[in-house]
Amino acid sequence: MTANLNFQPAKEWNSLRGFANLFRKESRAWWGTRRWWVNALLWTGIMGGITGLMLFIMPSMAEASGDPSVEAAGGPLAFGFQLGRSIFFDLGTLVMAIGVVVLCMDMIVEEKHSGLTEWLLSKPIARRSYVLAKICATLLAVLVLVVALPALAAYAMLGLRIGAPYPPIPFLSGVGIMVIHTWFYLTLTIMLGTLFTSRPPILGIAFGMLFGGNLVATLFQPLIYIMPLSLSKVAVLVAEGQALPAGLLWSPLFFTALWSLIFILVAVKKFETTEF
Repeated sequence: MTANLNFQPAKEWNSLRGFANLFRKESRAWWGTRRWWVNALLWTGIMGGITGLMLFIMPSMAEASGDPSVEAAGGPLAFGFQLGRSIFFDLGTLVMAIGVVVLCMDMIVEEKHSGLTEWLLSKPIARRSYVLAKICATLLAVLVLVVALPALAAYAMLGLRIGAPYPPIPFLSGVGIMVIHTWFYLTLTIMLGTLFTSRPPILGIAFGMLFGGNLVATLFQPLIYIMPLSLSKVAVLVAEGQALPAGLLWSPLFFTALWSLIFILVAVKKFETTEF
């Protein structure tokens, strides 16, 4: 018996040949395994737990210890609300960046070592499709699992704490800043994966920028306007509805987005010129 095989021609740009198949492969790695619910529980649990601790438990402890900050804030309710909101947007921005670096550090390096990258590139696919498919699929998963779900949990707890829905526009604006900050570290980590063949330099550069950047900024102030060093603090102020100088808000946002695009271009260019 002869099998009747009807092949369907793929309609793709030559410059992005194979992108659709690679995107499905990367998406299945997130959504077709237990990886998605493990990360959903992990990051929502971490951020929800920290925010809930600050909202509901720390105010009672601070009041019992006679902390003057409680009275200055207007009582335990206001103190807990301010503390929980600040912790979510300030510490949460850093936690999300850590999560992205951890999730992305092996994304390209491991496939290089296993030979999967070389095998995939032996197929009729464009090299840039390999990098862009990873970025797009990972960005979608990170936005849902690392950013959106913890943000929903925090929003629900903030509303529960004050007994009314938190104003959505300031909250979503703060979350948007967290997204841009997370996007920066996602593209940075993937770019580093194309430049290096082991974890240490990837972790060293990404975490060095994340934790050491503020120290460098104290010595060279203009950096806060062209790097994401101040975005965690900016997210807090925006979520509180406070007005910010235009230079302190739009400049770091613009340059952070610009750096992310540069990282993508460098990653694609490096991957297209690498011998496998």
